[in-house]
Amino acid sequence: MTADRTRLVRMLPTDRSLSLGELANATQIDEATVTVLLQQLEQDGLPLHKESDTRYRLLEPVLPIDVSDLVGQLERASFAFARQAVVLDTVDSTSDWLSREQQAGRDIHGKACITEFQSAGRGRRGRSWQGSPYCHLMLSIGWHFQKEAAEMTGLSLSIGVAVADCLKELTGVPVGLKWPNDLWYRDQKLGGILVDLNASSGGSTFAVVGIGINLREPSFNQFDPGQPVTDLSSNTGGDLPPRTTIIASVLGAIANVLDRFHPHQFLPDQDRFNALDVFAGRKVRTESKGKRLQGVGAGADRLGRYCVHCADGVVETINSGDISLSLAD
Repeated sequence: MTADRTRLVRMLPTDRSLSLGELANATQIDEATVTVLLQQLEQDGLPLHKESDTRYRLLEPVLPIDVSDLVGQLERASFAFARQAVVLDTVDSTSDWLSREQQAGRDIHGKACITEFQSAGRGRRGRSWQGSPYCHLMLSIGWHFQKEAAEMTGLSLSIGVAVADCLKELTGVPVGLKWPNDLWYRDQKLGGILVDLNASSGGSTFAVVGIGINLREPSFNQFDPGQPVTDLSSNTGGDLPPRTTIIASVLGAIANVLDRFHPHQFLPDQDRFNALDVFAGRKVRTESKGKRLQGVGAGADRLGRYCVHCADGVVETINSGDISLSLAD
């Protein structure tokens, strides 16, 4: 069943304003609820214009996800779990939603949760990740590995390679990778990858892979990534494929990596990651628990650890964990 918010957004035009009464009639939602929903949408960042307290229109076109179209696109992308995909209008976090599904005893292998808006989207190291509704790619997918969590090093890097290559093929934007889990373009954050690993019985592991990609952001004040940000639309002149096409292509690419990662881990993606490494040959610094390190970025090793050439000639390798890696200049 389509959420009231989604139905309301579908009825909002860009070329004229509609009154609360007209919107209530068009959506079959009572006027008081329409008022509350519009207030929520405006607060969440939807590009709304109020001509008065009772007349509204969109400042630019916004197209909610069409679930049937998305399922068709997923099937054409050879995503084997297309009909398990769940599309939510609003959720705290797609990754948290999948984790709750697993805790309730439901099988989340291959299950994707896609949302129009995250009220508590998570980035690495506790940062928030929240963009305007109906404008971005925000999703998570669950996967069951017959491996222990210690054997999963480099997973976020392999996923990053697949997503970066997928976005370049779709949009022409040469997306780079910032170790360990960010998508970058021109030294600005374009998206992020967050992998949660949960140990299961018999030495197996459930992975919940969360992806956020900035497609077209009307207002970047919704973000708190701790670094400069950009979106794909700004770098393609606004000409992007439909969101359903991008979502389906990205999910298909991720599923292929997750399937391949099981026997081969990060090694097949090492060279490609290093070719996309935005830190390669540049001065970088790291800091973790008061320990500081500075040197020149030298890519990831076969286990996905990042290598830093230090001034004394020593090559230090760092694991992700709580370590922050950034440019020194």
